[in-house]
Amino acid sequence: MANQKWDLYKGEIERLYIHEDQKLEDVMSFMETQHFKASYTRQLNKWGFRKHSESRNDEWILKRVAKRKRSGKESEVFIDGIQLHPKKITKAKYGKGFVSTISQYAPSPKTPEGYLVTTPQATGMCLSWDRSLPWLRFVSFLNPPTEQAPSSPSSSLFVDSTRSGNVTKDASFELMRCLNSLVPWNKHKHLGNIYSGSRTSAALSILMPETEQGQLDGLSTNLSTLKSGLRDHLSVVLYLISNNLMPPDEDLFFEEQKQRDSRWILSLLKDSGWAGPDQLRILLSTREPTAESIAEKVFESALWIGDSEIVENMLRSGMSPDGLIETFTEEGDICFLTPLQFAAQEENIRLTNLLIKYGADIEHGLANEVGKTALYFAISSEDLAVVRALLLQGAKVTRECARAAMRTCYSYPQALDLVGDIIDIYLEEHLAAGRNDPDLVVPAVESKNAWIVKHFLDRSAKLNGLIAPPYSLRHKGMDICLLGLAVMKSVDIVRLLTYSTIGANRLSSPPYTYPLTLAAMTGETDIAQILLESGADVRAADEGETTLLEHAARKSNLSLCQMLITHGAKVDREPCDAQKSPSALMTAIQEDNVLIVELLINSNARLNDRFEAAPGSVLAAALEVGNDAVIDKLIHAGSRYVGVKMKKIGNLQTAILMKEKGVLAGVLCSSGHRILAAAISAGHEDLAHFLLQNGAHKEHDARDPFSTLHSMTPLEAATDTNNMRLIQALLEHGVAVTEYALTYAIKRHSGLLPVLLRRFSGRAPTAVAAALREPSMAALKLLREANVDFTGAPRPLAIGSRLNRWYQVWEDDVKSVLEMAVDWDAERSHFTFLLEWAAAAGIPWEPELVSRALIRTLLSNEHDRLAELMQLDFDLSYDMWLELERCGFNPLQAAVKSQLVWVVREMLLKGADVNYLGDGPCRLTPLQLAVENGNMEIFNLLLHYGADVNGPAAEEYGATALQIAAIHGFIGIAQRLLDLGADVNAKPAVKDGRTALMGAAEHGRIDMLHLLLDRGALIVGAHRFFFDEAVRLAKSNGHYAAARLLVSFEVSLVATGDFVEDGAEYPAHIAGVSGHPLQMALRRPA
Repeated sequence: MANQKWDLYKGEIERLYIHEDQKLEDVMSFMETQHFKASYTRQLNKWGFRKHSESRNDEWILKRVAKRKRSGKESEVFIDGIQLHPKKITKAKYGKGFVSTISQYAPSPKTPEGYLVTTPQATGMCLSWDRSLPWLRFVSFLNPPTEQAPSSPSSSLFVDSTRSGNVTKDASFELMRCLNSLVPWNKHKHLGNIYSGSRTSAALSILMPETEQGQLDGLSTNLSTLKSGLRDHLSVVLYLISNNLMPPDEDLFFEEQKQRDSRWILSLLKDSGWAGPDQLRILLSTREPTAESIAEKVFESALWIGDSEIVENMLRSGMSPDGLIETFTEEGDICFLTPLQFAAQEENIRLTNLLIKYGADIEHGLANEVGKTALYFAISSEDLAVVRALLLQGAKVTRECARAAMRTCYSYPQALDLVGDIIDIYLEEHLAAGRNDPDLVVPAVESKNAWIVKHFLDRSAKLNGLIAPPYSLRHKGMDICLLGLAVMKSVDIVRLLTYSTIGANRLSSPPYTYPLTLAAMTGETDIAQILLESGADVRAADEGETTLLEHAARKSNLSLCQMLITHGAKVDREPCDAQKSPSALMTAIQEDNVLIVELLINSNARLNDRFEAAPGSVLAAALEVGNDAVIDKLIHAGSRYVGVKMKKIGNLQTAILMKEKGVLAGVLCSSGHRILAAAISAGHEDLAHFLLQNGAHKEHDARDPFSTLHSMTPLEAATDTNNMRLIQALLEHGVAVTEYALTYAIKRHSGLLPVLLRRFSGRAPTAVAAALREPSMAALKLLREANVDFTGAPRPLAIGSRLNRWYQVWEDDVKSVLEMAVDWDAERSHFTFLLEWAAAAGIPWEPELVSRALIRTLLSNEHDRLAELMQLDFDLSYDMWLELERCGFNPLQAAVKSQLVWVVREMLLKGADVNYLGDGPCRLTPLQLAVENGNMEIFNLLLHYGADVNGPAAEEYGATALQIAAIHGFIGIAQRLLDLGADVNAKPAVKDGRTALMGAAEHGRIDMLHLLLDRGALIVGAHRFFFDEAVRLAKSNGHYAAARLLVSFEVSLVATGDFVEDGAEYPAHIAGVSGHPLQMALRRPA
């Protein structure tokens, strides 16, 4: 069979053979009409399809496991990515795995293909769980009915034994991938597609309480060896979704992940028999926090994939249609919508009608934007069917709805009529209220919907005043009116608004930007003419930072310049000693527009003004451009002043003219180096030689020659452009070789480095840094042979590309070449060479510099240089701010963040501060970092060295260890921290902080909330505000089950008389008052 024909069957064969674990004979049976057995086998091998084989090399396994055991190591065995069950390893000792004593101690044979042996992961936790936790109460519902409880109200939720066969390999691996993503340990020697039982058990022990000691170990072993039943699989998934623990997937867009997870959840529920109407009714009637939270997630999943059958069954069984589900806004931000808003946004008319049928609130707004109702989302999605359905139900047309309608781009009459109706409904209210609201019609102007603007004007709507400026003007602090926006969008709308005299002239003092100014800025001649004819005030518009003519000159718009001059626009600003910004004449010269230059000269523009910024005068600007015609016109008109701020000379003819006029010597005296370097960089070799002959190389003013392209030295420019003739000429004239000249020679691979090194002495860390980035070690060797001093900080380097663009090669804050040597761009051999160079030259590395390199290495993914760095003397207390991380670290914090246990241990042995926090935002102590990563090995190591479980939170965006565990849903770690005395009521960080209770509520961690409340989280007195905030966060993020759990806890305290507020007993009778906030809070969506 031809390769392309086989490829047609590849996906199907892979599904049957690998994912559904069917035998080769079954696959052949399916494909028997296509080809022979030999063809199938050959093609499977070619594709690399291999599956776990029951045949195994017991002798090799036993020998390897025994050898590791003699070294004190436990073992997990994997064959083709699947863990071998521990019982099978034990069996090998008594079956064909018997090995003689001599063989046991013989050298190890080669590892068979597909075999892997690793050390099991251990959490170091042995926890006792209270049976009152929501999950442990709920999990009993999954078990079959017993004689003791034959008629349990939830007995129908158990997974029938006929359905509880083994789940597929893909499903097991997906679940373990999910668990491993939730607990982000780094196992650098661990293959990404290998999921071990111990690793899974460690993750589960952090995330999930167990029903009895050892239950999670057995469950994890069954998952990793593909022996788990559907009931076990379901229980883990239900726990994860009940505590909102589905991890993000960086490889998928938000919507793709939501849909994938939703299909996975619903598929599992259907396979388990949980998706039928009876089961859903039982789930919704089970008044348990876990059941309520699961119901929320099932309902959300059904909405995400549009499963109207499950949605209707749940609504019929009492599910509230007004919860909140997580989605994305138009701007790409996460937000929470009601199901009806979501259905409208997704343009799903069937779901919309279902939700309306079951009483969904059609007027519910979006958070604090109350006008963004379901109708708003339907209009924004341009779904006419959903819009009509909502309007038929009496949906109110809010201001946001009207603005959304103006933004639409319908082109057919039926749609335009509906948009017009929506706008009319709101316009009636707008006119009746007598509002002046120019912002209302901004969407119509931005969408160039002139008919809508005309409709408002015909109805005499008030549209005067300022509007919110568009993004392009917002950062400039410019205020504009509606007419100003129209200037940037549509000439037709400008005509409409000018006829109505809306905002043509002053509305307020600066920073108001006049419509005429905007027309000049954008070069819109026709619009400027309309504004001028309607009476725009030219004099007022000229009062801004930039005159009208300066704007027009920037656009090289001759006709606009002529029109403005005719109407009295300023040709020049008021005279002063030095103008702060270029005049219209200077701008026209720099734009090389001869006609505008001539127009302005003829309009009596001043010719000898001085300017603060280079080039300093209009004649100097002309000399920089090198246009002979412009230069002649200026000189004949009386321009004489050149100044000393020139950066370049346009061409050789201009330079000769300057010499003839007697101005060249003065200019070169002050700016010769810069002008010569510019000529070389521009490739004007004849000009460069002329300037060199006239002493341009003799300038020695103190300056920073490394900040921009134009401040290169001439030799650097010649080296960068690889111009050998000019390099030779410059060296013959005795110019100094700078470290940047060396650097450019290295980056350009020009072969000039040996020549330049002969003339160089001094420090050159920048050149050494550049050499470290090169694949070859040749440049490094040359620098070492020349005894170049590499100490000091490499300076930022700008390197030009072939496109004449410039980019910075490394950061401003690099302090030594050692930091460059550990960068991912540098070869390991270069790093070793640098260390040997330093040792041979007797150059010691300062401890602070080693710490910087060490921190960078630790936080990178390249750790092969760590061992050598750790042998150097480094400062354990050094604190380094990293712009990319937006946070600071000391070496121990960096090691903990990167989860390098051996480095953490060595640093602690050397006396690192185990409780160091540091200054600045987002800082975490080592223990807090370990908790964030869920790394129990480092967690226990830090505790052994005295880590404080109540280490303080950073004031900005910080959190205590317990607060971090609560936010992430790491209930095992939270239990351990509480056992060690962690403060369950620790205050949140000053900026954007959360108490443990608030963090758990915000993220829907049902069992964590119960644990915290059970372990003493206070909800009264000084903690009342934090409790109320926890309830609010739960609701605003769609976690109503979590909010009800909190409120029910408060109600239970009131009922028992244990509720005390500010030292006074809370009135017990209030619990029965129907209008009390507690009772109102309980009446919330399921």
